[in-house]
Amino acid sequence: MENIVSIEKGDVAYALFFRGVDAQGGARFLTDPKEEFQAGVMERPTGYVVQPHAHPRGERTVMGFSEFLYIEKGAIRVTVYDEEWNILGVEVLKANDFLLFHRGGHSVEVIEECRMVEVKQGPYLGNATRKNFRPPL
Repeated sequence: MENIVSIEKGDVAYALFFRGVDAQGGARFLTDPKEEFQAGVMERPTGYVVQPHAHPRGERTVMGFSEFLYIEKGAIRVTVYDEEWNILGVEVLKANDFLLFHRGGHSVEVIEECRMVEVKQGPYLGNATRKNFRPPL
């Protein structure tokens, strides 16, 4: 069963959660083409060939830092916050689910021992600038 949940504030998507997403027999991109970070799923038959290619380099202005998590096994509970640390939504992801954070803040609680794959934009600027934490309540 396919389930795509968009956590939004107004008409702006802060996070997208994907469960049981089907590529519909080919390549399917799941994000708005205007977003700074893109995610999709692909299904290809045995023998399918992606021709040798390169993506042209080009200068882009990226205003935010997106983050992608794929849950290989286990389960996590994710809380999504806006820029003022108001909770916008809470979702649970399990094996083979994935999510994409576009903006705002988030927290992750492991509720079943898990293995996750994380992808985010670089370059990495070191520990001093890597995260802005929510002030204590």
